[in-house]
Amino acid sequence: MNLFSLMTDPAPFMPHGMCLLWEPALIWLHVASDVLTGLAYFSIPVALIVFARRRKDLAYKWMFLLFGAFIFACGTTHFMGAWTLWHANYVAEGLVKGFTAAVSLVTAALLWPLIPKALALPSPSALREANAALAAQVAERERAEQAVRAANDQLTQALRALRASEARYAGMVNNAPDAIFVLDVEPDGNLLLSGANPVTLRELDRPEAELLGRRVEDVFSPMAAGALVAHARACVAGRAPVRYEVSLEGKAGRRVWQVLLSPVADPETGSVVQVVGSSRDLTDYRTLQEELAQASKLATLGTMAAGIAHEMSQPLNAIRITATDLALLLEEEGEATDVPYLRHGLTTIRDQSARMGGIVDQMRQFGRKDGTEAELFDPAEPFRRAAELVGRHFASIDIRLVADLPQDLPKVAGRSAKLEQVALNLLSNARDAIEERRRQAGDRAPGRILVEAGVDGVRNAVVLTVEDDGTGLSPAALEHLFDPFFTTKDTDKGMGLGLSISASIIGAMGGRIEATPQPGGARFTITLPIQPVRQVGASEAVA
Repeated sequence: MNLFSLMTDPAPFMPHGMCLLWEPALIWLHVASDVLTGLAYFSIPVALIVFARRRKDLAYKWMFLLFGAFIFACGTTHFMGAWTLWHANYVAEGLVKGFTAAVSLVTAALLWPLIPKALALPSPSALREANAALAAQVAERERAEQAVRAANDQLTQALRALRASEARYAGMVNNAPDAIFVLDVEPDGNLLLSGANPVTLRELDRPEAELLGRRVEDVFSPMAAGALVAHARACVAGRAPVRYEVSLEGKAGRRVWQVLLSPVADPETGSVVQVVGSSRDLTDYRTLQEELAQASKLATLGTMAAGIAHEMSQPLNAIRITATDLALLLEEEGEATDVPYLRHGLTTIRDQSARMGGIVDQMRQFGRKDGTEAELFDPAEPFRRAAELVGRHFASIDIRLVADLPQDLPKVAGRSAKLEQVALNLLSNARDAIEERRRQAGDRAPGRILVEAGVDGVRNAVVLTVEDDGTGLSPAALEHLFDPFFTTKDTDKGMGLGLSISASIIGAMGGRIEATPQPGGARFTITLPIQPVRQVGASEAVA
């Protein structure tokens, strides 16, 4: 008989219960044990399958399924054990056991190589630590992302502010009334035009594409380029702003431009890489300044009128008296006239006429408009001329004018007539201060004005001082003394422009003027640099 026929017809065998003598207690013990064990074995694979399906990240899921098959087969053998108690179907039981053995062998064969890999899997504590570390990393990454987002927000705001600032800057530059330009400083020293606002382009009368990136010498006129290059290089070398004026001939005639150059340094290297320049048309301002200066001159002459009239009355009286005497002499003596006496009289008339002519010439020279060219001159000479012009008038009102002016002072650069205007203004103010002191004191005490000049070797400058014994200077007056239209006098004695114009004149010569109170008076000090005159000529104007 073969196994198939035995499986279909188990008659030759007797059930397993006969071996147990069909003892009920024993039979049901085996049945209950096998059935319960089988049910338990069947539930375990179901649990494994459910677990494996729900854990998507489960490693070696196939092993769980293999264990489930093995346990399921084991459960089936227990059910077959309960079945064979009544049915002698031992072939089917053997086949089930054979299947179980096969599954068990496969599971065992695959399990042993898997053990090292399974042992390598992290333990729950390691997983918890890893999860904690991962959570920390996630939190850190979230903080980093928040920081990045905050930085991005700040960058966005900064970019927005930068664009707004650039727009404001562009608006200011493009709408500015001044010519504004930018020069790039090349390593070889060349200066290239890299930016220009509409005013600059309009003055150059060329399109922007033809100008940017080109050398200054190729963009500006030779005269303008020469002055610009020289001062720009001085700006780069000195790492400080440079201001200068240049007078240029253009389509609208000669115009005076004030140019300000400022260096721009590289924040990393510290070297100057650009020069930003602005140029303003000062022609109308300079014209007005000249007119104000001329008006101040004429006003000064007006205040000196009484003294000048007194100055000229003396030679006029001498001429009148001498001429009268000579006429009487000729009428009385005729041909017997004393020739030596006549010659002396004529000489007196000639000398006094020359004296009056000198006074008139000096007034005419002082009152005329000045030229624009700078010169080298002795700074004491304008003070001498001013002292000679007002000296006799001051003496007539009991003011002693002492001029201690050496003959060998170093030369300074500027315009002599302008400095004479300053000298006359200071002398006129000194006289007015003495007269005001007399008015306040109710007396006619003598006055004294001292004019001195010398050399300051430390500052390499000529120093000129005008000191008086008038009313002095109050702290309030000192603060605004050189402001336009500020005056301590009555309104009918001046417009308050004299000292303001004087300060402008001295400043244009590179010097400065200072006022200091003195015991019983005041002192004005002028400091002028001793240096060769700049190459002024037609390219520069000096105030």
